[in-house]
Amino acid sequence: MPPVELSVERDTVDPSRLLRHTFGAFRFGSSDPCVRITGDTLTMTSTSPDGPGWLFATMAAPNPEAQVESQVEFGGRATNHIRQRRPDPHGHRDTFRSLSPAHPLVARLQREFGDLRIGASGDVYKAALTATLGQRITAAEAVTQWARLCHALPNPVDTPIGQLLAPPDPGALGALAPWQLHSLGIEEARARTLISIARVFRRDGAHQVDVSLALRRLSVEVPRFGPWTRALVEAEALGDPDAVAVGDFHLKNVVAHALGGRPRGTDDEMLALLAPYAGNRGRVLAWLALAGISAPKFGPRRRNIDIRRF
Repeated sequence: MPPVELSVERDTVDPSRLLRHTFGAFRFGSSDPCVRITGDTLTMTSTSPDGPGWLFATMAAPNPEAQVESQVEFGGRATNHIRQRRPDPHGHRDTFRSLSPAHPLVARLQREFGDLRIGASGDVYKAALTATLGQRITAAEAVTQWARLCHALPNPVDTPIGQLLAPPDPGALGALAPWQLHSLGIEEARARTLISIARVFRRDGAHQVDVSLALRRLSVEVPRFGPWTRALVEAEALGDPDAVAVGDFHLKNVVAHALGGRPRGTDDEMLALLAPYAGNRGRVLAWLALAGISAPKFGPRRRNIDIRRF
């Protein structure tokens, strides 16, 4: 049964803060060489069989009384491919109104952040690469390795804010052997998955524009492209407001702490706590992130081991 829609009085939250969070879903760490967020603008690069390109999105109000206006521009050799993917960086296609909270914290978060829109990059290729890099390692390690990968296989493109790097060309990445990514700190298992993703996109240009087809092919043909990875891609590339990364090291504990009052939880417990918000479970997770809610930390910090030394 779908959630009951209610008339919710929103608390006043800076719209720019919500917009930056929407844009931030497309950036893989602050060092992402493919994305720049400056104030209320987003510059995001992409690649295609025709070469790299860019999307530039901004939101500005001409005066305090005017309705906020949005603008999206495209450029580079990938322009047509990016357009055909139908990216929605502002989340205009997100028609969410409200949900019926089953927990007082969710009710408060909805009042504060209910105007947050879930956007879609339309770029399954980049989302699949970065999600794969995040498997089994810390976020700090993953974002560092993404920057290394982009610089090792440079795919430069001139954008309205200067030159950025686009994600590695699928032909260049797909031609590598797994051992060649060891120098970037990427072990064989994730290297094989990254290369397999690139080969899917290298083989058929249709995958570059048909995001649903691309996701289906990756799920069938790529090793280690499981539910956790798929959920991250669905959230970023498709703008799925219900995507939940089952198997995440931290997420189940965040939900257990915030909605269950326990410092630790399981994936099954997380799904049970989020069940009342079916259709918007990912949205509730976004609200928790916006509020800065995390689970208590116990024990020593995990040690990062750089495999490049071995």
